[in-house]
Amino acid sequence: MDRSRRIAWAVTITGLVGLGVSSMVMVRRVQQFHKDNPRVLFAFQRIDDREFRAAGKPVTITDDTTDPAKPKLVIDYAGEKLTLDVAIPPRYELPGLKKHEDWLRVLRFAPFSGMTEEQFQQTLKEGKDRLAIVTRTPPAGVDPATWGTVWRKAWVFDFYEFKPEGGFTHETLKYPSASGLKKPREGELQENTWQHQAALQLMPNAGQTGPTRNFYGDALRAAGISLPAAAFSGLAAALGLAFAFAPRKRKA
Repeated sequence: MDRSRRIAWAVTITGLVGLGVSSMVMVRRVQQFHKDNPRVLFAFQRIDDREFRAAGKPVTITDDTTDPAKPKLVIDYAGEKLTLDVAIPPRYELPGLKKHEDWLRVLRFAPFSGMTEEQFQQTLKEGKDRLAIVTRTPPAGVDPATWGTVWRKAWVFDFYEFKPEGGFTHETLKYPSASGLKKPREGELQENTWQHQAALQLMPNAGQTGPTRNFYGDALRAAGISLPAAAFSGLAAALGLAFAFAPRKRKA
């Protein structure tokens, strides 16, 4: 075996060993990450009725068209009222809350991770679920049916959660702008939260135009240097094999 083939085989073996070691380290890091940071999935049930009960208290939702130029939606929760500006005028007259589905959802939700359907239904029966109103507001001064669906980074989401004792908690979050491995910005939607998963239901064609995947808090980041080490080792092994089996020129 000539010297060049010996070098090629040495590179191949070194690359394979490096690939095996770095892959083992990466698998362990990913497993530990998922153990320390379990992903939480929420199941949502949409409510379209204008009258229902939350925490045993009556809730009514009515339209206030006193000022036709500035219609509002009034939520009465056991005497405590929440008034919302209609962010997107309804295009059709539909029953219940469907006429406002372009910008508003009333969602009953609870964690679903690691549960069977029976366990989840038991959670609902025990009253361990939560209830929230989620709204999406497009940028002011644009047609919500055209540019309002394109300028996603200008969307603002409001979350009004019903408190069991009465009243609401309120939180405002913007459309996420960080992607890749960048740290999510304060005041924006963040993955692995119920707010992010609820907001997806208010995004037109969320499957195609939803937020770019962010890997900052993902196992991909936890892999650390083991990921590029595995890639480099695999490339070295492949190049070594290519040179090891490459045909040699015949001497004259």
